[in-house]
Amino acid sequence: MRTTLDLDPVVLSVARAKANAERISLGKAVSALALAGVGAPDATQGTASAFPILAGVAGHLVTDELVAAFRDDEPGDAA
Repeated sequence: MRTTLDLDPVVLSVARAKANAERISLGKAVSALALAGVGAPDATQGTASAFPILAGVAGHLVTDELVAAFRDDEPGDAA
């Protein structure tokens, strides 16, 4: 179906990059991105604070030790 959309320049850029990378039409790329957004869980759902609850990867437990290891590996550490 043909239609005219007024897309944000960043959204258009992302859709063009997806279309080029996957060798699909721009319309199919926009549709895929829109459908992915529709099916995406709401990151702030179920939170009583200003911090969003993010869904993790099934079977991948994030521990304090893992967070510390990644934190300690950040570039620019003076330690």
